[in-house]
Amino acid sequence: MAKWVSSSALFGAPDLVAKLGGHWATLSAAAELDLRENLEPAKLIEVAGLARFLGLAAETLECESFGLMLSQYQGFSVLGSLALLLESADTIGESLQDLAAYFPVFTIGALIALVETKGGIEVNYELAAGTGLPHRHITELGFGILVKEMRRHIPGWEPEYITFRHAPPENSTQHRQFLGKTIHYNADRNSIFINHEDLAQPTCVRSMQVHGELAAQYNVLREATPGTVTAAVETIVRTFMAHETIHLSKAATLLGMSRRTLQRKLAEDGTSLAEIIDAVRADLALSYLQESRLKVTEIAEILQFSETSALSRAVVRWYGQSPRAIKDGASISLLAASQKPDRKRGAGSLAH
Repeated sequence: MAKWVSSSALFGAPDLVAKLGGHWATLSAAAELDLRENLEPAKLIEVAGLARFLGLAAETLECESFGLMLSQYQGFSVLGSLALLLESADTIGESLQDLAAYFPVFTIGALIALVETKGGIEVNYELAAGTGLPHRHITELGFGILVKEMRRHIPGWEPEYITFRHAPPENSTQHRQFLGKTIHYNADRNSIFINHEDLAQPTCVRSMQVHGELAAQYNVLREATPGTVTAAVETIVRTFMAHETIHLSKAATLLGMSRRTLQRKLAEDGTSLAEIIDAVRADLALSYLQESRLKVTEIAEILQFSETSALSRAVVRWYGQSPRAIKDGASISLLAASQKPDRKRGAGSLAH
């Protein structure tokens, strides 16, 4: 299933490219995006194209923090009418709950999860499986927007910590400036921690009437949007991947439906829990190998492989290269990586 997003996700990109001395038309064409400089909000682009553009722009313009810089040109307004729902929520916490619940209506190409933890929540965010492309720039773009929005409600706000799956940049000045001082890299998830006190703060614009009307509309839209159940299951798999085995029964319970209903809905999307787990493992393995400094043994443990050799065999099956070859930079270019690997074979022992 193709994953689409509004071209508004690239709002400000032509200006940033020009500021960095690049040529928008050349870069967008190289990323296989048919876009003009005056981006049409109603136009849809493949999420793979967005990820490809961000990676090519960072490489071509020699700007390793391109996605993070682009976030300073954007806000929740890129989400279209969903931004109105978020604005009308009573508190920041409720606004973030709406964001996680209805984000699949905006796109199923990226995933947001709110995970309860001691003293607050972690907002987890990353690219959905299937693109075979680096996550870093989309993750930094999303987190940059979120921190910017938090500061609109709470001036000077900084998260207690942020974690990234990818390795630290050569120069972290912009990361500290835009995101905060406490950032951990080479982590097992992309997350921003927000404490309960900040979650309870009111939003700048509150309207219970507007919020109720928009929430009702988005509930209908979510039910009618293809792929939202698959996206929800993938979010669950990613959330628990490093900590717990996911069974069909547990996923169904978390989604408030029966095991049989979940199986049927996934089948309607042309997939299964086993295939989703395999796709997530393939995606995260590539992301860790290309973007982090984790050892292969550490990656195998996070992805719940019984031994390193099992991960190695899976990576060869997915990408035709050994983990070491991919880690050393061989084999997978930005364009070639976006070709979906074969994930139809067994997903190991995670799904039951």
